[in-house]
Amino acid sequence: MEKVMEMAPAKLNLTLDVGEKHPDGYHNIVSVMTSATLQDVVTMERGVGEGITLTCSDPTLPCDEKNLAYRAALLFFDQATVECDGLHIHLEKRIPMQAGLGGGSSDAAAVLRGLRKLYAPNMKLRELERMAIHLGSDVPFCVRGATSMVLGRGEQLIPLPSLPPCWYVLCKPTESHSTADMYQKIDDLRPQRGIDTEGMVQALEEADMQNVVRCVGNLFEDVLPENSSIPAIRRQLMDLGARCACMSGSGSTVFGLFTDEKAAHGACQRLIEAYPYTYFAESV
Repeated sequence: MEKVMEMAPAKLNLTLDVGEKHPDGYHNIVSVMTSATLQDVVTMERGVGEGITLTCSDPTLPCDEKNLAYRAALLFFDQATVECDGLHIHLEKRIPMQAGLGGGSSDAAAVLRGLRKLYAPNMKLRELERMAIHLGSDVPFCVRGATSMVLGRGEQLIPLPSLPPCWYVLCKPTESHSTADMYQKIDDLRPQRGIDTEGMVQALEEADMQNVVRCVGNLFEDVLPENSSIPAIRRQLMDLGARCACMSGSGSTVFGLFTDEKAAHGACQRLIEAYPYTYFAESV
């Protein structure tokens, strides 16, 4: 029996703009994505029993083909044309669900990376990324994990420099947003706010944190429900010392970006009193 462990970091959208909708229902996106140290842990062991089995620390999650990590394993064995000799996957969940942090996508990407190590060590990472698009638009980025500009349906990845050292406070309120509903609102309302992804790319290339925080933005914030708590959380994070604050993905997590670690810890402790799903994390 062989065993590997892969970390599955949370995904953050530093910028997120939404373009046209294709006939297949997918939208073009333009986004700068990065990763944070809030991470699930995915353990894979081969030569265990028969077929694919999956367990999870969160009893509310399905452990069959409804789980993206399980589907990632099925896809790997189909696409890599290697035989499953009995695979067990265990997910230790730390990233909250329906949060805009890509937890399920990151788990699936971790499964792909782990299975490459176990079964096909000569497979190129690019092959995994091509495989990953069949699982969802965030999964190719999560396979790579490093800060990137993401285009198209998520299949086009352009590497970017990492952020200068910084810290995040990630705050998920009780509200949750259906990704499909949020995209439908984008289609219906067509918000026109400009998201400065080009400016973000230049700021990262120049390691200019002042312009990084200036360019952070997410079009989905323009179609939030009127009773959303997102704007209030953003204001709280800014009042507590964040350089900027923004929703990630289609929500509902808001991240505050801090350049003072002590201030980030303090903000986390303040917010966790009202929002139990609040986390401190570092940039990756």
